[in-house]
Amino acid sequence: MIERNRIWFLDETRGLFILLMVLHHAAYDGVFLLGLPFDFLFTGWFGVIRTFFAGGFVLISGAACRFSHNNFRRGGRCLLLAYGLSLVTALVVPSQQIRFGVLHLLGFAMLLFAVLQPLLDRIPPAWGAVFGFFLFLLCQSVPMGRLGLGPWQIALPTFLYQNAFTAALGFPGPHYFSADYFPLIPWLFLFLAGSFLGVPLGRREGPCWLYRQHSRFLAAAGQKSLWIYLVHQPVLFSLFFLIRPQF
Repeated sequence: MIERNRIWFLDETRGLFILLMVLHHAAYDGVFLLGLPFDFLFTGWFGVIRTFFAGGFVLISGAACRFSHNNFRRGGRCLLLAYGLSLVTALVVPSQQIRFGVLHLLGFAMLLFAVLQPLLDRIPPAWGAVFGFFLFLLCQSVPMGRLGLGPWQIALPTFLYQNAFTAALGFPGPHYFSADYFPLIPWLFLFLAGSFLGVPLGRREGPCWLYRQHSRFLAAAGQKSLWIYLVHQPVLFSLFFLIRPQF
């Protein structure tokens, strides 16, 4: 049965993004485990495309917060799963441990949204979305030690970049590594921009095609995106380890 109150375009887009993320990780695992010549997929324009799809996933997750009845519970569950994933990767593939990935980001972002929602609700959605996008772009290079846009950037003080705690904020130390790294700065700002976009979407003020279902498969993938994210890497690792002796 088709649910009439869903914003199907968000489900379908999130489904597309999570499937593209699976393909990206499959290519990454192929390089790491089998030595396949896919390195070009992680540089140049391919790196930009990856950031675009990851950003879209975070943006949609922010919008979805507007339709949740309990973002504290969603955020807590997401963090529990995130740190479970950290533990598993540390034990199974320590060289590819995920210390602060997209699930960590989303869990903390949901909790922060739940705390800040009374304040955020006072901000006009259009202004909030624009300001969130601006801060995201402004802080895009913070994890690399710089702040600013394009050629107008300044170096940030090195004392900010010290340990795992500062890395979660967006200031990784010189020896910090996370196979999947999505720090709060700049990604929290994109999440919050999405939360402002969710306001008019929830009021059904967008074009009518946003609310029609176009692909049942992508919509289902979008609704199960959390579980796809959790399951896909163990499945990929298992497949690659099975075929690895042939290489």
